[in-house]
Formats: sequence, C-alpha cells, structure tokens
Amino acid sequence: MRKPRSFQLGEPGSGHCYHVVSRVAGRELLFGDGEREAFVGILRRQLAFSGLRALTWCLMGNHFHLLLEVPDRERMLAGLSGDDILARLGIFRDEQATRMTLADLRMWRENGNAEGVERIAASVAGRLFDLPAFMKELKLRMTLWYNRRHGRKGTLWEGRYKCALVGEGVALRAVAAYIDLNPLRAGLAGDPLEYRWCAYAAAAGGDQEARRGIERAVYGPEDARGKGTRRPGWAKVVAEYRLLVYGAGEDRGAGAGPDGASKGKRGFTRGEIRQVWERGGKLSLAAALRCRVRYFTDGVALGTGDFVNRFFEQRRAYFGPRRETGARRMRGADWGDLRSLRDLRVDVLRG
Repeated sequence: MRKPRSFQLGEPGSGHCYHVVSRVAGRELLFGDGEREAFVGILRRQLAFSGLRALTWCLMGNHFHLLLEVPDRERMLAGLSGDDILARLGIFRDEQATRMTLADLRMWRENGNAEGVERIAASVAGRLFDLPAFMKELKLRMTLWYNRRHGRKGTLWEGRYKCALVGEGVALRAVAAYIDLNPLRAGLAGDPLEYRWCAYAAAAGGDQEARRGIERAVYGPEDARGKGTRRPGWAKVVAEYRLLVYGAGEDRGAGAGPDGASKGKRGFTRGEIRQVWERGGKLSLAAALRCRVRYFTDGVALGTGDFVNRFFEQRRAYFGPRRETGARRMRGADWGDLRSLRDLRVDVLRG
C-alpha cells in the first residue's frame, strides 16, 4: 500500500529539511536553457510565496533536485497577520487566477465583507509552509509555462515526486553536495561552478540567497549556533563546502563527451563500483557522492541513528510488529554515522 505523503513529514513543532526529486514524464530531455531559466524564476517566486527555503538546488535536462527547509507551520502562521498572508498574493499578481482573487479581495474590503476577506486569507494560509502544496504549485506552474511555450497539453511530470527527510549535520552537507554534483556525474561540466543551473554556481556568482542556503546546509540553523556567534563570511562557508564538493570531484581522466563537455570528473562506473565491492572494500563518502545514491532519494529518512530511530518511533504504526528499530546501516561506502530508514539492497550506488 502506498503510504500517504504525511508519512514522510517530520514531527510537528520544529522545522525539517527534505531532498525532493521530480522527473519529466517519459524522462525525455525537454529542458534547454530557456526552460531552465523559466524554472529558476518560477522556483524563486514559489519559495518567496510559500515560506520554504532552498538550501541548494539543481535543474537537469529532465529532472530537478531541491534541498528544502520547511519551517514549523503553526509557529510561522501564528506570527503572520491576515494582511501579511494576503500580501503574498502580490507575488503572483501577473497570473489570471490571482488577479481574479485580488479583485474579489478589493471588492469585499470596499464592501466591508470581513467574512469574504477572511475566507481568502484562510485559503492562502493553507498554501503556506507546506511541502506538498509547494510541490503541487511549483510543478503546475512549470507545466502551464511549458505547455504554453510549446503548444502542448497534459501533464509534464512523471507521477509523484520522491522525497527523503534529511537530518542535520553530515547528512545535510552530504545531500547538498550530492545535489550540486549532478552535472558532474552527468558529464555536463567538469566542475559544478561551470554549470549555471545549480545553486552552488549561483552562490559563486554572488547570489545572496543561494549563499545563505549553502551556509545553512554547512553550519546548521542560526538559532542552534549559540548566542553571539558571528555569521561566517562566504569565503569560510565555501571553503568548508568545497571539502565535499571538490573532494568528490578529483580528475578521472575520462575525456570529453559527445557534446564537448568535459567528463574528466565524472563518477565511478558500475564496473568500477563492483570491483571495489568484490575486493571487500568500500568507497569513501566523497567517492560515493560521485555516484547516484539511492539512499538519498529512496531511503525515506537519512541521518544519524538517533535521528532515524526517532522518526521510526513517530511512525511506528506503519511498520510490522517484528521491526524493533528504524535505523539501518547503509551499504557500499564508508558512511560514518549516517543511517537510513530503508535497508536498500539493490543498486544502492549507481555509476
């Protein structure tokens, strides 16, 4: 039985981070530079509206990765007035549906219809600080834009998005680096900085929001760093982050691909991974991030053993009576303290 989306959401009362992946239907390579430019614009507006935060992101030719921080919904809504909530509609004022809503809002305010105003505010509030609502709107807006541009109809995306809950610390840093290494694994760039459709390249180019997202991934939430702790400068942030991103990208000497893009820093091939396993060895964390890691998309929850076990206890009713603990050791690499909720056995690392 397919579990409801709420199964993957963390406990209420605090914020959580999620690695989200969604692919184009049929996995066709539909996104060129124009489509990617449009997607980034839609993504930025959707983040500003929803109250979610992207720690990092990467858009490929037929799918995207997001590392999203979702704050505690009740706490955030409690800090907003009705006018604050309604003001967010202005972000989408160029859309016909939103223009109609804003027209109704003006009319009801002029007529003193407080009930109508409150009804719109409640509807908007239901779309804020919510991961499923965010993903639904993001994918719908991209579908509408793409279909208008290309004269097509129907869905753009392949089924439901994949989502994994990610714990703080090394888990969050590893997933962030894994996302930014996507163009390297695909052979589209010899260095993530050369691929303009990822947050790391945007941050290196001076994008302040992208820099703050990577800072959050590397150092954790600001309120957990201790009072009086100064925010690190970008040079320090990027030096820390580079230990994973660049350490995972040593030269493999693979030449150039058919599109002329350097493949000198691609991940391991399936054969190379098998050779390491047959020798009884394990890949390093940095080397594993150059592979496609199923734990990061299919593991449901990723973090320390304590983090995964807490998630398991909160969702105990979804599991059989024989299962006593949630955390499972991860295969194929030296993952350190990282654990996954799912004990994946097949193709945990793909070249």
